[in-house]
This record gives sequence, structure tokens and C-alpha cells, in this order.
Amino acid sequence: MGGAFGTISPSGSVETRRGLFAARLRLGADRAHGQYPFHTLDLGKDTLLTRQNCDIKAFRAAGHLWFLPRGGRYEASVNWYDAGRGIPGPVFKQSGKYPMSEDRQYDRNLTAQISGEQSLGHGLSLLVKGRYSLDILDYVDVSELDPSISATWNYNLQSAYAAASLGYQALPWLHLNAAVDAQADWLTANVKAQRQQVLGAFSSAFLLDPWRIQVSAQYQGTSDGYRFLSPALLVDWHPRFDWEFGFLTKRSCRLPSFNDLYYTNVGARDLRPEKVWQVSAWWLWDRSFGPWSFRIREELYFNHVTDKLIAVPNGSLFRWSMFNIGTVHVFGDEWSASSAYTAAAWQAGITARYSFNRAFDPSNPWQISYIPLHSGSFNIFGAWKSFRADIRGQVTGVRYTAASSRPEAFLPAFTTWDMTLSWKGPWGLRLAVELRNFTGTRYEIVKQYPMPGFHVIGCVSVEI
Repeated sequence: MGGAFGTISPSGSVETRRGLFAARLRLGADRAHGQYPFHTLDLGKDTLLTRQNCDIKAFRAAGHLWFLPRGGRYEASVNWYDAGRGIPGPVFKQSGKYPMSEDRQYDRNLTAQISGEQSLGHGLSLLVKGRYSLDILDYVDVSELDPSISATWNYNLQSAYAAASLGYQALPWLHLNAAVDAQADWLTANVKAQRQQVLGAFSSAFLLDPWRIQVSAQYQGTSDGYRFLSPALLVDWHPRFDWEFGFLTKRSCRLPSFNDLYYTNVGARDLRPEKVWQVSAWWLWDRSFGPWSFRIREELYFNHVTDKLIAVPNGSLFRWSMFNIGTVHVFGDEWSASSAYTAAAWQAGITARYSFNRAFDPSNPWQISYIPLHSGSFNIFGAWKSFRADIRGQVTGVRYTAASSRPEAFLPAFTTWDMTLSWKGPWGLRLAVELRNFTGTRYEIVKQYPMPGFHVIGCVSVEI
């Protein structure tokens, strides 16, 4: 794959299977200078500049091994990722006497994991998992006023995880499951930190056609003093084969990650866990008529969030500041509708999604920063024999960088359109070209960080 921004992304994989064993090896690399033009207001004038320090060089490798005995499945894998990249700064620093950002980030990530699933007979099944990961990150923070001065921030995070779950079908209509997870994390950085946590969960599912009821509870405890119980209730009702109605209520807790707590030179080590009580209800209609299929789904939800965690950019894409902002109420309504047609050599389909998300602090009526009130997406595709075309649209509504109506906090709505044209040939050959943001929309996901305009990416793949 390659194209705009000097992008070159070669990759390849080899797979084999012998009896009960299967294996796969994947290798890939990415390289790009990442430079692209953008418009900005410099002293009140529309100025065309070039985004700098967006380059990346990366290498990735992954190996998988499977053992597939009767009634079981066992897997082992190792993944490696090595990358160096530039971290572009906000564009207001590219005007006047400010130099371009010269910050750099270097990542090395190793993950090794194993898993096994086996049927034990008599309605019992066992699942076990284990994982070890090593994440090494070096961030070079270059002074904006004097690039000859820099500071390097080093983060070395190790994590070990183990889990086991036992499932039991006590009766044709009753399924029971119990699970235990344990995880330990060690961080060596400008400050040392460690955390151990244990999760225990139990669930029961009642399959009473046309009803499905699931009751569960999870306990979470950590070495740094967090204790939380998360009960949940799920009810599904299928009055007919093409209709479904559902209801879910649960409590959950999100612990601040080591990234939230320590991966910054700003300091956010007093963060509290985010606690959520969620209630949602949905309906679904799914029906086929000959070559046509239709699907419509709506979900309404309310979340009561205590000690909501939010991230706000703080001078660079690396230094995001984390905050607890107290109580947040979230009212949401999500719609999706799709239709597809399949006949002989022809295929076509259309999917549309819309989301209303009202998120606010009860003491402040303004929307939570960076969360749009309205958003949606649109996708249409058509295929004939070996040819296929996809058009995708993404709509993001008005957002604010802070919970206020100040003009400087305003981020306008935007819509982007992408198109993919592809062809499949003999011997597993596939050619594709992606036209991204082909309308040339100017937009910012994060304020003062303009995104690329129209650009083209090409892809050639062969499967033997």
C-alpha cells in the first residue's frame, strides 16, 4: 500500500496447516513523511502552510500457532512493533516567530499470549488465557523557543495477565459461568509505580424462548485500594423471528490507566475511578424478501457518570491532560438502518447511522468538551463480478473544547467523504485505490490540529 504523504506500507503473510496444527507469520512496515498543505489564519490572512514533523517509520511482526484437537482450541502468539515518529504541534505555533514542533516519539512493544478452550463433557467447558506485554516509550520533548534544548521522557511498562473461566450448562435452558482474572502492572519511568488487580465474575443465562435473561455480577479489587461491585441485568425478547426488543442495566468502573496517571509531564496522579450506571433499551427489525434484506435498529440510553474522566490536549498530541469533572449525565439515541441486494453477479447495499449524544454536567448545561451532540455516517457500495465501489461519509456535529459558549471554544461541524474502487483478479490479485476526503473538507478533530485534505492511497495484494 502506498500513496499520499510519501506513504509506503508493504506487508506479507504466510499460512500453513498440517493435521491438527496451523500457523501464520505476518510482517509489515510503514513509512511516510506525512507532510500535507493546510490553511490557517495568520494575522487575519488565509495562509497556506505545510504540516511538518508528521513522519513515521514502523516495523511490525506477528506469529500465531494453533492446535485444534477434537472439542478444543489452543492458540499461542507473539507480536512485535517498533516505530519512530514525529509529533506535530498546534498550528498557531507555526506562525510568527515560533518554530515548527520537533518533538519525537519512539515505541517498542512486545506481546506474547496463550489461550486454550476445551470441552470437558457433561456440559462443562474451560477457557484459560495468559498474556505478557512490554511497552517501551521514549518521548523527546524539544523546547519551542530554543530547539537546542530537549528533555527525554522514558516509560517502561510491563504487564502480566491470567484468566480462567468455567462454563456449565446445568439444564437446556440454564447456562452458568464463573471467571477469575488477575493482572499485575509495573511502570518504570520518571516515577515508579505498580498495581495488582483481581476480578471475579459470575453470570447465569436463562433461555426461555422467546425470552433470554442474563444476570451477572463482577467484583474488582486492586492493590491501590479500589473496590467495586458491578451487577448487570440483560433481558431479550423475540416475539417473532424478525423482531427483537432488549433492555440492559449495569454498573461499571473504569480505573485510571498508567497512561492516564503518569504518561505526561503535567501530572494527573490524583485521578479517581470513573463510575457509571447505565440503562439502555433497544428494538431491532431484521427481514429478508427474496434478494433484498432490511435491518433497522434503535437504542435509547441514559448514563449517570460519577468522576467522569476526560482528556484535553495540552500543547502536543502526546501531552493530553486527564481530569475528573464530577457528575455527568448522558442521554443518547442511536439509529442504524441498512439494506442490501444480492442477485447473480450483482451486489449492492446502503447503511446509515445517526447518533444523538447529550452529555453534560448537571451544574453546567453546556455539552462536555469534544463530544458532538449530533453525528452520523453513511455507506453505499455496489459490486459486479470482480469490481466493487464503496462511498463512505462521516458527519460530526458542532463541538466545543470546553463546556462553555465562548467563541474560542467553538469547533465547527464537518463532513468527510471517502471512496474505494477495487478489482479482484486471478491468483488472488487485488487492486484498490482509496480517494480519502475527496471533497477536500477542511476540519479539525482537535483544535489547532488541521487534518489532511484530499489524498489518494493505492493498494496491491496477492494471495497465493
